[in-house]
Formats: sequence, structure tokens, C-alpha cells
Amino acid sequence: MSEELFVVDDLTVTLPTSRGPVDVVKNVSFTVGRDETVGIVGESGSGKSMTALAVLGLLPRGARTSGSVKLDGKELLGRSDRDLRSVRGNAISMVFQDPLSSLNPYYTVGLQISEMYRAHRGGSRQAARKVAIEALERVGIPDPGRRVDHYPHQFSGGQRQRVMIAMALCCSPSMLIADEPTTALDVTVQAQILELLAELQSTTGTGMIFITHDLAVISSIAQRVLVMQSGDPVEYGTAEQVFSEPRHEYTRMLLDAVPRIDDEVAS
Repeated sequence: MSEELFVVDDLTVTLPTSRGPVDVVKNVSFTVGRDETVGIVGESGSGKSMTALAVLGLLPRGARTSGSVKLDGKELLGRSDRDLRSVRGNAISMVFQDPLSSLNPYYTVGLQISEMYRAHRGGSRQAARKVAIEALERVGIPDPGRRVDHYPHQFSGGQRQRVMIAMALCCSPSMLIADEPTTALDVTVQAQILELLAELQSTTGTGMIFITHDLAVISSIAQRVLVMQSGDPVEYGTAEQVFSEPRHEYTRMLLDAVPRIDDEVAS
């Protein structure tokens, strides 16, 4: 087992509603080792993304958390927003599902990457621009020295997702959260992004949480899997165990819903 890098213990997220407080994430626990990917799966509304937002301190106003979230042994829950700003994008980064809405359309991608770098590492604009070009090259953007001055709308969907990955990794974080980063992409581009993430992880030793509703994607990238239903963690184990011997009925239902090319076609 990999050395524990990220430890979530009994995490609960409570949101205020017109009918009173509601627990939308309930007693979630899992660990991520260095150079390890943990997949969080479940249908929409199961609490996957809310778990990630709680980890980063990005919950809506009025939300409450309990439990523990530790990165390299340091507690994240309960820290001030100012403290968390020094962690977000630096020690722990996130790749969001929709890069077009996550990137600012008024600024070049190079400026957005370099500003992220300067916010955490300092340095001159020239040095940060060099980092941005290297980051784009690292994620496979052709002609990065020219594309660094292009705007988000000048990139394809797959290239924008590569830009988001470049931005997330420019400060060499020890943890990466990928929140459904391939959902809006076609199958060919999806495979390229998954291959890119796996390659980058193998060279950097970054731990990763990969959030998706797609079990086929998780089976190809994760070593351990957490299954969530309506905010509850219903199953947690190695990918081999969860996919070959699921213990919870909900997990079995999710697996049964995956299309199979060898299924008989009804005549």
C-alpha cells in the first residue's frame, strides 16, 4: 500500500434548508496514497462533488463540516479561508468538469496559468510565462510558445481540458482532484485525457481523487473505489474487489447498468 498522503475521516457536510439542516455528505472516510488514484462514483446528487468542495473549503455560505481532512498530516477542515487559499492550487489542485466555464474568456490561457503560478510561487512575469509554456507542452498542446497567447475559445474541448490540467499541475501539487474531467468529451479525447493523467501521475507521484459516474472510466484509472449513494458511502475497497465482488446492492445495480458489447441484441 502506498504511503498515506491524504486522509478523509468521518467527513460530514450539512447544508441549511427551508426545512432545517440536511446532511448531504455523511460520515465519508477514505485515504489516498502517493501515486495512487481513488475513484469516487455514484449517480448525480450522490455527494461526490460536494465531498470535493468540502475538502477545498469551497462550500456554500452557511454550510457546516465535521470530521477530519488531512493532507500530509496537516488538518484542512476548520482553517481560515486565507490559509486555504495558500493550499488551493498549490498543495492541492482541482480540475473541473467544464473547462470553458472555468477558464476566464477575457484572458489568454498563458496569463491564467502564469498568474496561478505567481500567486503561489512568486517570480517575474517573464519567468511565469516560461512556466506556462512548459506546462502546456507537458500536457501535449502543439506549438505551446504560440498557443500560450491564445484565448480559451480558440481551443477545442479536449485542448481546454488539457489547459485546465496544465494550470492545476503548474505548482506541482501533491494532490489532484479531477471532478468528472472527461464527461463532456467524446470517447477518443476521453481516452487521451485519461492516458495523460496517468502518465503525469506516474512521473510526479501525485495522489489523485477521480470523481465520475462512469464506472468504465474508473475501472481503467483507479486503484481504490468509493461508491456513494444519496450522500452515504455504501462501499469502499480496491477496484478489483468492488468490480468483481460488489457487496452492496447499489454497487451491483451500477455495474448492471454499464452497457456491454457482448450483450445479446434483442431481435
